[in-house]
Amino acid sequence: MERVEFRADNNNQTSIYAMKSIGCKVEGILRSNSYWPDGERRDSIVLSILKDKWTKSVKESLLKTQGLKTQRLKAQERG
Repeated sequence: MERVEFRADNNNQTSIYAMKSIGCKVEGILRSNSYWPDGERRDSIVLSILKDKWTKSVKESLLKTQGLKTQRLKAQERG
């Protein structure tokens, strides 16, 4: 796998921010490409992250964050 693609509602700023925060880059907007449950059409934003970016920074950062959470949980259990 060379890249991972993500899509979100173009108005969902929380999801877009989260994807950008891990290094995803915006590739474009798919206009009126999907439906809401009420039948209204929506635009989707497409973001992606490449394998090199993932392995060099994002994966390491996520593992570090997970390690810190694990340490906190163990400390609470001892506690």
